[in-house]
Amino acid sequence: MKRCEICGKPTTSHKIDDYYVCHTCWSEDPEKVDELKEQTKKEEEEKEKTEDTIEGLKNLIKKRKEEVEEEKTEEEMKEELKKAMEKRKQEEEEFAERSGGKDTAERISNKLEDVDSKKELYSVFEEYQKEMKDSLKKSPKGRLFRYLEGKLCKKISDILFEFSQEEGWPFVMELIETYGLEREGVIDSVPIEEVVSRMILLTRTEEGVENIPVKALDYLATFCDAPDMEWEMSFSLGWGFDHPEFDFEDLIEEKIQMNEGIWASGVLERAFYADQRKAAPILIEFLKRDDISHKDKMTLIQAITFFTDEGWPRMETSPRYWDWKEEIGYESFEWDEEVERSLKEVIEEELADYIEREQSKDLDMMAKSHKAIPVHECDFSEDWSFIDLQL
Repeated sequence: MKRCEICGKPTTSHKIDDYYVCHTCWSEDPEKVDELKEQTKKEEEEKEKTEDTIEGLKNLIKKRKEEVEEEKTEEEMKEELKKAMEKRKQEEEEFAERSGGKDTAERISNKLEDVDSKKELYSVFEEYQKEMKDSLKKSPKGRLFRYLEGKLCKKISDILFEFSQEEGWPFVMELIETYGLEREGVIDSVPIEEVVSRMILLTRTEEGVENIPVKALDYLATFCDAPDMEWEMSFSLGWGFDHPEFDFEDLIEEKIQMNEGIWASGVLERAFYADQRKAAPILIEFLKRDDISHKDKMTLIQAITFFTDEGWPRMETSPRYWDWKEEIGYESFEWDEEVERSLKEVIEEELADYIEREQSKDLDMMAKSHKAIPVHECDFSEDWSFIDLQL
């Protein structure tokens, strides 16, 4: 769900360029709407003067390469990319200086270092939320929001986690109750999701999944259609998939019906890492159902396509600011032979014909994506792996 650029509430009512304004702000606050239009225009002009993404920097390097007669070596390209990234960093710092973001980040960072009580912590957290909300008024494209989040989110998450470790789940439940989803004044839920995610992993590995509060799992489930980082962070719900009082299968089915199959797959991926023997029957059951489309089944099996002989090589983003593998001592992932065999059997029974039929049509990349067909040819007559099924 998109958020109103003026008040921060979820909305899709009115659109200015790529941004949304709720109907209340649109009708009752025309001056701020006009300001947003003007700020959006200025932001676009600023964007044209600088490359706003690393991908843009890569394209710039590529263009420059084509303009020179001699071919650059790989080392020269790396050096040029390094310089471009340094330039990008410098531009971000200059932007932060102009917009006041640098002063804001330093002020809140200093206050976090001095936090000595829960009352002081909540006060700084509320100040952070206010600054994040105000940043969207100053920088409608979200550039200042991203800068502040990059500078402060980990620090806030870490100190919230310190209090969580001291007081346990009651503190985390208080956080959710006080600053949970759609609470007035809260526009960035990532720090709370981060803490909830860390506590879920710790509780599962140290005390058992049954000691995770169901309310924590319900909280993460609400972010299935949230934007960007909030969406990714909620994948941690998968670590609590076999909670005796939480209906994980119903949740996955509900999200498939909501066209949130990618989110369901991300959650299932964590479930497999947590306990592949318990997670496999859940995926197998969905793959055998006739009322679930081939496309949705292909989306679900992405949950198992990133495990390799080297374990789980993907950069983990849930939790984002915590090296959980090191912190909780998790070993690398290896497929259980029986689990791997049973999964391959049902995939061959339910999806092999569909994949081979669609692959024979010589589809382009766009069509493959639309039909959820693997990027590379998958030959089921030979020894194949789950990695071959990546979309």
